[in-house]
Amino acid sequence: MSHSPFWDSRQFAHGDGAFLAAAARVRTAAQASRPTAIVVIGPDHFRNFFYDVMPAFCIGTDQITSFGDYRTPRDDLPAASDLARSVHASLQSQGFDPALSLHMGVDHGITQPYALFAPQLDLPLVPIMISCTGPARPPLHRCADLGRAIGIALRESDGHRVLVVGSGGLSHWLPTTDPDHDEIAADLRRFIIDGRASAREVQASRETMILASAASNNGRVNTEWDLWFLDQIAHGSMEKLLQLTDEDIDRDAGNGGHEIRTWIVAAAAWGAALEVHGYEPQPAWLTGTACAAAFEA
Repeated sequence: MSHSPFWDSRQFAHGDGAFLAAAARVRTAAQASRPTAIVVIGPDHFRNFFYDVMPAFCIGTDQITSFGDYRTPRDDLPAASDLARSVHASLQSQGFDPALSLHMGVDHGITQPYALFAPQLDLPLVPIMISCTGPARPPLHRCADLGRAIGIALRESDGHRVLVVGSGGLSHWLPTTDPDHDEIAADLRRFIIDGRASAREVQASRETMILASAASNNGRVNTEWDLWFLDQIAHGSMEKLLQLTDEDIDRDAGNGGHEIRTWIVAAAAWGAALEVHGYEPQPAWLTGTACAAAFEA
């Protein structure tokens, strides 16, 4: 599913548009499946991970702390520690080397869908961060392979019925945060490398302004590309998606479109067709929005 600073996953504060109505339906179906744990695969937006060290993949285990940006919970969240450690061990046995965080910070890319599906903030969480902004961004085929490996790990785990959520995309164009981009401002580049200590100050200075701008935003969204992507995801077909280059994504889905990696990981973990719900281009939210879901009996 998509995330955005401009909607509140707990209160649905922005009305009953197609996307939010779909999110509500998917939440009802998810809760009816009675999960005992949730895996959320998402990016970080320079709240917790910086280019002092940037893993391609990171799994949080023992303690999970939400940054609390954009009206998401700001507190420790319950960790599915045993499940997270078993997934990490399984991935290593399958040839992956994800980073391990025993105290992992997460931002709205992970906590927004978490709060949607666990409004009481009581469902044990396994957060998996995928680097989506620049260097350390894993190739799409590696994301699909990781997703399949996560699916194997979860199906081998004992005692859990797991809800898996990929959170990111769809098409959106944002000011660059790629440290190697020619147009990045010098102060921003310093922040994304060494901004760990000032992250709360920087976020506080930006958040009110960003939220207030929602009504006047007219962000670029590529509806045709979004629908093409959703069609590939819906049919469980990765072949055309995995042929995309980063240059293709930059051109057709914007630099924010690299977050489709989270969808690819989650869809590959599921390994079958999905049903698309509620596609809605949202220029005021700067992104295309949709859910794609399926549930086992």
